[in-house]
Amino acid sequence: MITSAVRRVVVTALGTTLALLPTSAQAEQKDQDNDIEKVELVGVNRVATWPSLDGVVGGTWTTPLDLYTKHKVKKTGKTELRHAGDGESECDVVQSRAQAVTAQCTRVLRLKKGTLTLSDMVDYRPLQPVTAKTAIVGGTGHYRSAYGDGYITLDGHRTHIVLNVDE
Repeated sequence: MITSAVRRVVVTALGTTLALLPTSAQAEQKDQDNDIEKVELVGVNRVATWPSLDGVVGGTWTTPLDLYTKHKVKKTGKTELRHAGDGESECDVVQSRAQAVTAQCTRVLRLKKGTLTLSDMVDYRPLQPVTAKTAIVGGTGHYRSAYGDGYITLDGHRTHIVLNVDE
């Protein structure tokens, strides 16, 4: 049988422990305070590689990219592109239909601050721009604990990437 003195010590220790633990409301508040870094890039294909519309499921292709950021020139007000790094996309055909190919793509973006790795599913149609949701699945350097999501738009030889990077 537990004595009343032991019971008081256990209850006091338990009460102190619970008082020191963060509440769920405090934990949610901390998440709200995190800054989300918006990363916006323009990729230009170095090599024109496109999926074949008669693609075989399991077929793959790789597209190397030069990555740029948009900057506004103060004197002229014009927007110019500045080199930000390079990257590549590797896509695997998961479904082939009459006028479209669906592919699972992994994209690696090598930037000055670090590397971001993305994963997305894209429906390619001939001569049509396509926008797809993408997920941040990893990173290195400044982005070592990165996660988040964004959108990728493929339009001809250009790729527009807008990411919400959380850490």
